[in-house]
Amino acid sequence: MLIEFKVANFRSIREQQTLSLVAGNDDKSLNGCVIDHPLPGLAGLRFLKGAALYGANASGKSNMIQALGFLRDCVVNSATMLQPGDKTGAEPFKLDRESITKPSEFEITFVADITNAVGETQSTRFVFGLAITPQRVIEEYLVAYPKGLPQKWYHRIYNETDKTYEWAKPSAGFKRDKSLEQKTKENSLYLSVGPQFNHLQLTGVFNWFNLNLRLISLNHGTDISYVRTIELLKNPAQHDRILNLLKSADIGVVNANTNVQDLEPSLVDLLLKGKAVIRHIVDISPKHRRLISAFESQSFSQEDIFSEESHSVNLVHTGEGVNPVPLDFDDEESSGTRHFFALIGFWIEILESGYTVFIDEIETSLHPILVKELLRLLLSDTHNTKGAQIIFTTHNPVLLDTALFRRDQIWFTEKSPNGATQLYPLTDYQPRKDEALAKGYLTGRYGGIPFIPEGLKL
Repeated sequence: MLIEFKVANFRSIREQQTLSLVAGNDDKSLNGCVIDHPLPGLAGLRFLKGAALYGANASGKSNMIQALGFLRDCVVNSATMLQPGDKTGAEPFKLDRESITKPSEFEITFVADITNAVGETQSTRFVFGLAITPQRVIEEYLVAYPKGLPQKWYHRIYNETDKTYEWAKPSAGFKRDKSLEQKTKENSLYLSVGPQFNHLQLTGVFNWFNLNLRLISLNHGTDISYVRTIELLKNPAQHDRILNLLKSADIGVVNANTNVQDLEPSLVDLLLKGKAVIRHIVDISPKHRRLISAFESQSFSQEDIFSEESHSVNLVHTGEGVNPVPLDFDDEESSGTRHFFALIGFWIEILESGYTVFIDEIETSLHPILVKELLRLLLSDTHNTKGAQIIFTTHNPVLLDTALFRRDQIWFTEKSPNGATQLYPLTDYQPRKDEALAKGYLTGRYGGIPFIPEGLKL
């Protein structure tokens, strides 16, 4: 469960910006949107199942998600994917001379299930912090709150004079391993290295980033893998569940089938040829071109591609005066239908696993009402029993509905005159309980919209 995320000096974000999923105690509405998760040291606090980020184009709302994605990638991959001397990928704010020389800074507060020394699983609050330049980690720390009081598990700081790292003495509750400290490269995280050598405590924290924290981008028409939905369709116990969602979406689907087929070697060959060669090949099927495009943009893995390639999907549609007709998924279905089909499996996985998910441009290729109903499933006590959370960017005013979201779940981004992103909650404006939020947003009451007083000029 995510509690709070802070970021400074990353892409368009200069000063520290904070996204909080702590529910306001003065708002008693929509209890389905709130997680009751008692934590030592945070008595009386409840947490939100999600947040919506609104803002004009280029205001930085996607950069908030990319900041979280960068942090996750550092934790999951820096120990295994970066060689000594490789750049870290940090992108400081570039529109002033001072910021570009400083590290990007991140701090995240979350709850992860940790296995203790006697094999018991305990939900524990953590604070993980990182300061990083394109060349190296400057500072990294992890603090645990198993009983409400802070336990410093580790803290390392780069000494510019000595060109070495200084490691603080940890609290008694953490098992220090100096050999792992020596194995941690300047461009990788200790939280990434420890699990590679089976450090039990760090593995539990690592797994939250690797397994529970998910990011997906739907912008620019990016396709997502529908392999999760395929796997559910193959399960007789889940088939009707998938079909009910397809039928209720009003897209004309009356049945759905998946068939196993031989894996075509052409796709394997294309992947091995690389991007430069692929771009000059014209006789690629629409399905192969879509899968290769998704693979190049890292939308999903090579394993997902091969799984999709070995299955054909047909959605059966009804028509007037004809028998139900199956349509080819890649050639005849709309992009909106394909997106919805892919999201079904992803959505069920979110609900059943209690993931924290960040989605960029959630409404891409989907009707606003359909997006609204998907969110209603996640913001429900009936369907979301595992405390899943969703944070997403959108321009869609239809979702500014106080029957769907609490006022403390709505956030906005604006870009200041110096080009820096500012993130702020709707509650800063203290809207009335019965206020028409969509109307207020579109008229500019809360900011977060383009300012074009004289219209576009040619």
